[in-house]
Amino acid sequence: MTVLGTERPVVVPVGVPRHIDGDDARDFRALADVFNTALHHDLGLDHLRWDAAEMLPAWQDQTDRLQAAFLAWKDGRPAGALALTAPREEGATELEFDLLALPDARRDGAVEDALLQRLLAEAARLGRTHVQTYTLHRADAGGERIGSPTGFGSVPVDRYSRFYRDHGFTLQQVERNSILDLTAPLDRVQELLATAEAAAAAGPHYRLRTWTSPTPAPWRAEFAHVISRMSTDAPFAGLTMTEETWDAARVARRDERLRAGGLLVSVAVVEHVPTGRLVAYNELTIGADRTRPTNQWGTLVLREHRGHRLGTLVKCANILRWRELVPQSPVITTFNAEENRPMLDVNEALGFTPLTVAGAWQRVS
Repeated sequence: MTVLGTERPVVVPVGVPRHIDGDDARDFRALADVFNTALHHDLGLDHLRWDAAEMLPAWQDQTDRLQAAFLAWKDGRPAGALALTAPREEGATELEFDLLALPDARRDGAVEDALLQRLLAEAARLGRTHVQTYTLHRADAGGERIGSPTGFGSVPVDRYSRFYRDHGFTLQQVERNSILDLTAPLDRVQELLATAEAAAAAGPHYRLRTWTSPTPAPWRAEFAHVISRMSTDAPFAGLTMTEETWDAARVARRDERLRAGGLLVSVAVVEHVPTGRLVAYNELTIGADRTRPTNQWGTLVLREHRGHRLGTLVKCANILRWRELVPQSPVITTFNAEENRPMLDVNEALGFTPLTVAGAWQRVS
């Protein structure tokens, strides 16, 4: 949709197209373009790019999560974007969102204000009382800082941290975005894998398993369980998080969405042999362009199985496996809460280095 000749921004919904290359996908593609242009300006990097083709299947199948988006039009072109997502579990109160304006549309703040008002209206319509977002910042940014209430990490006082603070949001947590150079030798990863394998073998009976998406049918239910624990076992500080409901069917739907979006996923898990339960996992993923950065998604060791170096085990095994699967990808990028010292210790030992900083913000109504 094009709105011509507007002095003030006009916010319009983005429809869900049938195909990413169709005429009805122009606004959907523009959504990704706005976010990518803004992120490159703010960070000087392109490692967190939005890819419209990868996103589309999750918008076409909203069985498990709500997805919606809006463009702010000004003077006949998109000037800002808002994307929101929310869990569908009964009783969920949170609504997560991303909101950015193009660099040349930020002068008076009208674009961000218009998008925020639309966000709050959508939250009220959906009955969501906790709206949440992340701000991204350069790791080397100087100047005044806002400290995390966890006591770990801080974010600079810049345009977007100031914007959310001034509009009733409070900083809940700081995450570190780290990067691992896959073009360098991985000798340290090999060494840590051997140490982790020895530690796991010395405790209860643990078995490492790996697969490439889709999830093998016999493991869907168990994988569903370990993914569901991410919403309860991972550190979220003061952010409200609804416990997610997962089963084998939801894992299968997720796999199909990933396949349709051209995503490749490598999974490393640990099976607790006496019970047959999966107790740890790590996921690495990349889109159709295998020369792009790799994203590390979930990494989790269930609380009751910590202390056996299982996090190191799944991370190292999957990194080495990934090197063989996707040798063209130059780096792995991941996010970790600054207070999650055990996982940061693993990452630092593997060779991950800080790249950007993320602030988690929440507004409660």
